[in-house]
Amino acid sequence: MPPQNARRRMRSGAVRLSAVGALSLTLAACSSGTSASCVDGQNSRGGSHRVVGDRNCDNGGSYGRYYWYYGGRYHGGYISRGSTIRPRGSKITSRGGRVISRGGFGGHSGSRGG
Repeated sequence: MPPQNARRRMRSGAVRLSAVGALSLTLAACSSGTSASCVDGQNSRGGSHRVVGDRNCDNGGSYGRYYWYYGGRYHGGYISRGSTIRPRGSKITSRGGRVISRGGFGGHSGSRGG
């Protein structure tokens, strides 16, 4: 049977490791971004969408034939298991490497025409 001091040290070490693990997961979740793929809405197969060049979605996407598809699994030129709903609060980068949305906290900025 280990001495009582050794048992106490092991418990405090386990608590310290758990706190470090939780902090790491929190930081990873906050700093991770989402990938987006421009897809052809008229060219899909079995729930997978054909990925096309970013330039097809440069008009804002989500309208017409081409639109942004967020997250998902890419395989052989097609992507599936993602969403057409734009995630909020995360950095979104296209498959081509272009930043689509910076994410983060705060409100909306813009100007009103008059």
